[in-house]
Amino acid sequence: MREAHERRTGQISPTFPGRRAALVIAHPGHELRVHAWVELAQPLAFVLTDGSGHTGQSRLASTSRLLDQTGASSGGIYGRLTDRVLYAAILGGDVDLFAGLARELAQALVDERIDYVVGDAFEGHNPGHDLCRVIIDAAAELAGRAGQRVACLDFPLVGRPDGCPPALAAQAISLALDDAAFARKLAAMHAYVELAGEVSAALAETGFVAFRIECLRPVCDGGPPEDPPYYECYGERQVMAGHYGRVLRYREHFAPLEAALRRRIEVTA
Repeated sequence: MREAHERRTGQISPTFPGRRAALVIAHPGHELRVHAWVELAQPLAFVLTDGSGHTGQSRLASTSRLLDQTGASSGGIYGRLTDRVLYAAILGGDVDLFAGLARELAQALVDERIDYVVGDAFEGHNPGHDLCRVIIDAAAELAGRAGQRVACLDFPLVGRPDGCPPALAAQAISLALDDAAFARKLAAMHAYVELAGEVSAALAETGFVAFRIECLRPVCDGGPPEDPPYYECYGERQVMAGHYGRVLRYREHFAPLEAALRRRIEVTA
């Protein structure tokens, strides 16, 4: 499959920070935002949750099919948690769980000699996405201490997929899809039946053209872009609807967990 893929798409772009890549995402389906990059880099993919949300219906199988079609492969952390378990663990401040995931990911980065990781951006839209970014950064730091230097890039999950702050534009990697790559990406988006509503809404919001550019950006530190973040307002509606019992708050739950995880990583030998 790899040889046929390389004939179709060409070699890895020289602008990428190395040949060995990993994709780390919170939910299955996020890979659609960087479909052309997945085709080019054929990364080792890690997915924190099964994407089941409050419905309990996993969408991991659709991501597995997509990875197989592109020549990418799955890593050891692959649908490890349900969204309910993830949500409860953040509420409960389960630093042991997330530090363990960061250490496991770091070991995989070292064992597989990964040069760079592409993953979810910290946007304040979904706590799972933001926690995924924290875990990626912690794992990259641990891998670096073990002698495997790993570059970190992110991509937007909210708004325009080609979005990049002006301050990062000079360091970002932009992939302009040709007609064939764009057609394959749109076909993959429409074939992902569990995300049909989200795909239609995203295409209606930004238009098709925005999905023709994929932007991989250097990671910037900082908290959520809004205070309170979007997920608190959304969480309030979910609690009122009976889907969850408590609202996950940034200052009360997420920020203390993030700080505890960073401290744990700092003292890890």
